[in-house]
Parts: sequence; structure tokens; C-alpha cells
Amino acid sequence: MFSRTLSHLFGRALTLGALLALATGCPGGGDDDDDGGGGTPKTLTGQVTYDFVPATYSSLTDSGTLAFNQATKRPVRNAVVQVRQGSRILATTNTTEQGNYQLTYTPAATGELSLDVLAKTSSPQIQVEDNTDSNSIWAMGSSITSTSTTLNVHASHGWTGNAYEASHRVAAPFAILDSMYTAARAFMAVRTVTFPALKVNWSPDNVPQGGDKAAGFISTSHFSPSENEIYILGKEGADTDEFDSHVIVHEWGHYFENNLSRSDSPGGPHGRGDILDPRIAFGEGYGNGIAAILLPESLYVDTHWGPDGLTSFGFDAETEPLDTDDPEPGVFSETSVHRLLYDLYDSGTNESYDQVALGLGPIYDALVGLQKTTPSMTTIASFITALKEMKVVSNASVDTLLARYSMGPITSVWGEGDSKMSGIYVGVSTLPYSTTGTLDGDYEYNKRAQNQYFVFTGNGSQVTISANSAYDVGIELYKQGQVVGYADERITGTESFSVTTQTNALYVLVLTGYEESRVSYSASVSITSP
Repeated sequence: MFSRTLSHLFGRALTLGALLALATGCPGGGDDDDDGGGGTPKTLTGQVTYDFVPATYSSLTDSGTLAFNQATKRPVRNAVVQVRQGSRILATTNTTEQGNYQLTYTPAATGELSLDVLAKTSSPQIQVEDNTDSNSIWAMGSSITSTSTTLNVHASHGWTGNAYEASHRVAAPFAILDSMYTAARAFMAVRTVTFPALKVNWSPDNVPQGGDKAAGFISTSHFSPSENEIYILGKEGADTDEFDSHVIVHEWGHYFENNLSRSDSPGGPHGRGDILDPRIAFGEGYGNGIAAILLPESLYVDTHWGPDGLTSFGFDAETEPLDTDDPEPGVFSETSVHRLLYDLYDSGTNESYDQVALGLGPIYDALVGLQKTTPSMTTIASFITALKEMKVVSNASVDTLLARYSMGPITSVWGEGDSKMSGIYVGVSTLPYSTTGTLDGDYEYNKRAQNQYFVFTGNGSQVTISANSAYDVGIELYKQGQVVGYADERITGTESFSVTTQTNALYVLVLTGYEESRVSYSASVSITSP
């Protein structure tokens, strides 16, 4: 058996020959030197599997690892399987949910035969590519002999006990593929969903540094909205995420938002205890929560290499008490959001405050419904309002859950019912409008203290929006999640832009501060119209 990217199947005969020499597939017998006969149809069956390595974490020691000694064999599901003779594809199929396949093909009289399994599914369409090798699709395969009727192919993890053996590190792209397949199929099991084709980029050279992605400098495992693609870390000794299923599905969740729902998150750094802008608090809390829901596994684990070797950190969507890892619960906490979402979903709990068990279907409906079309920013307020308007659950039961996470009984997409959430929105009833407020440079740009929203109704005429500060600020104008105007060009002074508004349309102006010194500073905002 060999691992290779798909470009190797066509243009690198010598490399392909060398890889074939490493084959560890298990043909049904026969002479490996036979050229496969010619003209007689043949049938080949088998199973495709991969090593899955569990990522472990203990809250008692706040540590964990990749447990290679607990690796299990899992089926490679829905993967594209091909019989090739040279560069010719003789037959193609997909593996079953058990990883089984059956192919009937007619070989030519001469030419080496191979069975190739691509890190690619067909329903939905997901493929794992090597961003450091011209975006070639990862694949594994084995040679076929003239008498082969059964051929099982297995992707090994390649861990030797203290390092990876590169030529046997085959399971990684298939583990990534299977986690995302699990996520997509969970939604497809409860709703009719058509997912856009997804490209996932993994390479053993992908490192947690910024730079040229084609060279592996991807910063972190992430979803790129501009590319509509996902990047996964893979550098041994730095950070390898291929077996971190929650990390993978978290990023898949952002792909879901970008293509079927909506996210207004500004992105940026975030962590336990942060008092975040509510857009990123929802976006990251949703990513964690949806991973726990879809896998399904409440324990979120992220492994990485550090000075003490391979370790991990994690958290459980059902962990109590809250104050161990959520010191500032509420609408600005991603930890509160992900636990709230999981409690809305799950069933069979004994907590008196959790009497809600929605399952996945209503959560999907909320995400693709009002959460996508809300005139507000996408926050926990817009999501909860969507659920309540669907009338699929008792509002009182939802409010009990909200109270458990220090949130008020949210009644609108603007956060009414929770004073902290509603407080980030300032209603502008008439134009012209001007105000001066205070931002806090002791926090990063994506934290609550550096953001304020202003809501006004368009009048069909042009409006000019300005912000002024002795420190660096920026402004963006949203209409139902779309940026229709922005200004962020100067370090200090005045930012300004003009747009023509639509009559009776709601607009949200976001003022963001970028000052990073420990200082509270004032910023003024004006909205004028002829």
C-alpha cells in the first residue's frame, strides 16, 4: 500500500514505481509480475479502513495526548475507489458505510493495475488536497495481480512510538475526510440538504505560522471565507489536527455558516474567560457546540506539541460547575454559548434547568432561517429568537436555560430581555445623529469593550457616516449581514464614507476600536443625511 497525492498517479512514473514497492495491501494471491491478462472482465471486492487515533483529555490534570495505543480501525466511508491501468481509469465506485466496495473492470493485455482510494467523497462532495503539492488530491492504493478477487486497503497512522514514519503516515487525510463526512451526514439525516463542494487542505508541512499557504504556512487550522476552503495543521512537532475531530468539525461548522447560514463574526483571537464581541462569541461557541452535537461527543479536545511533548487541552459541553472554565458567563462568552447550544440539543439529562431536547432538526432550521436573514448581527440573540419564533419549544424552558448561563429571557434579535446584549445596540430614531462614547484599549479589537453598534432605518437618500477619535477606529455599515460601506484607513483622526440607503431598510453601523494600549479613549460617531 502507498500514500500519494493524485498528481503522482499521472506524471511521476518513477515515484509511482517506488511507492508501489512499499505496497502492503493484501491481494487474493497470484503472481505480482503478471500484467493482468487482457479482455476478460474481472470483479474485485474489499474493504477500505483507516487508523483512528483518539485525542484524550483529563480535566483533573488539564492535559491529554493522542492515544496511539488506543487506535481503532474505522471504515473509510463513501470514498471514491478506482481501478487504474497506468493513467487509464477502468472502473470507479464509492465505498459503503462499512467501507466495502465492488468493482468490475476489463484490463488491457499489458500495463500495471492498481486500486486507488481517493480522499474524496461524492455525497456530499468533499475532497482533501495537499496545499503544498499543487492542490493534488490525497490517495492511497495497492497493486492488483491477475488473480486478485479480494483486496483490502488500510491507511495506517504511521506513528512509531516517538515519531511518524512519513511513508506510512497514510491515515491523516482519511481521518479528516471521515470527520467532515460525519458532520454533513448528520444534517442530511434530519433535513434535505445540498452542500456545496468542499475542498480541505492538509499537508504534513502545514505549520502554525502565517505566510504562504502553498508552502504550508497556514497560521492555524481554519476556514477561509474568501476561498471557501478549510486548512488543517499537520506538522509533526508543532501541531497536528488530523485526529482532533472537534477541531475539524468546528471548522466545518464555519463552512456550513458561510454556505447555508450566516456569520458576521469579525474573527480574531479568543479564549476562555474572554468578554467577546457577541458576533464572535456566537460564532466560536457555535463552532464548539456544533462539533459536540454532530460527532456526537461532548468532550472537545485539541492536541498540540509543546516543550513537554504531545499534550492537549479540552472542555466538556456537560461539565459542571460552570465557574471552573467560564468565569464571565453570558452573551459575550463563547463557553456559555456552546454549552447553551448543546443543552438545547441534547436529551436524557437530569439537570433541573435543562428541560429542552430539540435534536438537530430545529437547530438546522434556525440556522438556515432567521439566523441567515436577521436584520441584526448574528449573535445568540438572533439564534434564540429564531427558535422561539419557530414555536418548537416552550419559551419558559428556553428562558430557564438562558438564566443558567447568566443570560436574560431574550425576546428579539436585538437582545431585548438581556440588558448586556441590548446594550451593544444603540437605536437611532432620527437623522442627523451624533454621539460620543468610550472604548477600552486594554482589550483586542474583537472584544465587547472595543465595539458598539448603531441601528437606523434607511430613508432612500444618501447618508454620510463618520467616526472620529484621537486613536485608531474603524466603521462598517451592514444591511442584513452584507457590508455596504466601511472606512478604516487612518491610524487616528476621521473615518468617513457615504452610501445611498434603501427606504425602510434596517442598517447596523459597527464602530470598532483598534487601540492596543491600556487606555480608555473617546470616539464620536455621526450619521447625516441631506
